[in-house]
Amino acid sequence: RAPAPKKGGEGGNPATPEGVVTGRFAYEFEGETFEGYVAHPSNPIGLLPGAMVFHQWYGEGEVEQWRAEQLAHTGFVAFAVDMYGQGQRATSREEAVALVGPARGDAARYHRLLARLFEVFIDNYPVDPTKISVSGYCFGGQAVLEIVRRGYPGVVAAAAFHPSTTNLTATIPPTMTENVQIHYPELEPAGDEGLAFFEEELRYGEAMGWTTFKYGGASHGFTDPTNAVYDAKQSRLSHEYYHALHYELGLVEHKDSHYDTVGLACDPSRPNMCGDYSCTCSASSRRHLLFSTAPSVCTCA
Repeated sequence: RAPAPKKGGEGGNPATPEGVVTGRFAYEFEGETFEGYVAHPSNPIGLLPGAMVFHQWYGEGEVEQWRAEQLAHTGFVAFAVDMYGQGQRATSREEAVALVGPARGDAARYHRLLARLFEVFIDNYPVDPTKISVSGYCFGGQAVLEIVRRGYPGVVAAAAFHPSTTNLTATIPPTMTENVQIHYPELEPAGDEGLAFFEEELRYGEAMGWTTFKYGGASHGFTDPTNAVYDAKQSRLSHEYYHALHYELGLVEHKDSHYDTVGLACDPSRPNMCGDYSCTCSASSRRHLLFSTAPSVCTCA
C-alpha cells in the first residue's frame, strides 16, 4: 500500500468538484475527540440526503475524503467518519493492526460509537434523518454490515466494499432487509466462504432486495487507488452500481452513470468515457496516481 495521495496536487487525487464545500468535523464520544471530514453542495436548500463513508483499517484519509466529495457532487451531505480518534491514523500495516484491534474488540462500545456517529451527523448538518446511505471499505465495510445487522434508523441504502464479514453483533438475522449491496473481490482472503457467510445471514432473515457483486481477478482493496491492487475499471463499476441504487431510491435527481470517472485516465477518441465530464489532455509528462502505469496523460475533468 502506498501513502495516501495529496488532493489536487501533482500525482494526487482529483481536486474537489466544483460546487462542493468541504471541511473537518470534530466530535466527542465518551470523553474522546474524533475528527472526520464533511463534504456537501455549496448551496443546500432544505434537508439533503446524508451519506456516511466508513474508512478502511488505516483510518480516515484522503481516499475517504475523495469518496465523500463524489457523493456530495451528486447531492448528498457526505461524512467521512473517524472511528479511531483524532490524529489516530496508520502509516504502516503494523500500525493499522494496532488501531483496528481495539476499535472493534469491544462490540458494545463499537455500536455505541456507530450510534454516536449518526447522532452528531444529523445534529450538525442539514441531513434528512430518514434518507441516509452508508458505504464502507475493508474495516469500514464491516461497519456497514454491522449497521445492516442492527438496522439503524434512517438508513435506506448500504454498500460494503471488500468487507470483513465477521459478525460482531448478537443480532441475527439482519434487521435491514433490502437495498443492501456487497462488493466482493474474487481474491478476498476470506475466500468464497466469507461472502457465503453473510449471504446465509440474509437468507435466514428472509431479506429482500439485497445484491452481492463478485469481481473476477480483483483483490482485497481493489477500490483503493493508493493500494497496489487497485483496479480502476472494477472500482468504477462497483461505484456505478452503488450510485444507481441512490437513483432508484430517489435520493438523487439524476443518474450519473460515470459517477467514478473524475480524475481517471481517458481516451480522447472515446468521448463517452467521461460521461458528463470532458476528456482533457495535458502536454505534461506527469502521470495521475490513479493510473500510474498508464502512458496517457488525458484525464476526465
